[in-house]
Amino acid sequence: MIHNLQRIQIKIFSNAPRDLSLEPFLEIFARWRKEKHPAEWVDLADYAHISRGPGIVLIGQRCNFAFDMADPAPGILYTAKKGLTGTPLERLHSALQWFLELSQRLVGESEFPSSAMPRTDLLEIRFTDRLETPNAASTTMELRPAVQQMLDVIYGSCGYELIPQTDARQCYGFSVQAKQALPLGALLEHITKGSVHF
Repeated sequence: MIHNLQRIQIKIFSNAPRDLSLEPFLEIFARWRKEKHPAEWVDLADYAHISRGPGIVLIGQRCNFAFDMADPAPGILYTAKKGLTGTPLERLHSALQWFLELSQRLVGESEFPSSAMPRTDLLEIRFTDRLETPNAASTTMELRPAVQQMLDVIYGSCGYELIPQTDARQCYGFSVQAKQALPLGALLEHITKGSVHF
């Protein structure tokens, strides 16, 4: 049974080239780091020198936010670490809302590279605490209904394909292939105004 779900990782892929300059993200996140934010930003990590690596990571007490260059494709990566409360559904809702809010703000920054625009039809959701959420049938029984309910709100009940991570050596999670690439603002509006039965 899942007792304290905290570590939720969400990544939205992009068509960014592998040789993309990450300097714009350094500039953007350096500004953000100085701001007061519920994430409690504390540090900035530059992994641009690592091929297919973590990219540029804004580190907070409650979450990390990054432009990530790791496989399977570059994209915007959000990692919840602590501070989530409620049921697994409520925690997933909070993580997705924070992710979409930060992603929309990032894309709206003047320095954001046009070649790195997110593919909102390609999403990855992972639960990275292997003790709390092992890649096992018991985790599926608890988490898959919550994941599906949130995706139903964001994309519509018939608007996506949910593909589970079946390799038990990997973290529990899903790849999401939506039928339509909606604007980030539309996804955010769906999650903030949609009907979620907690």
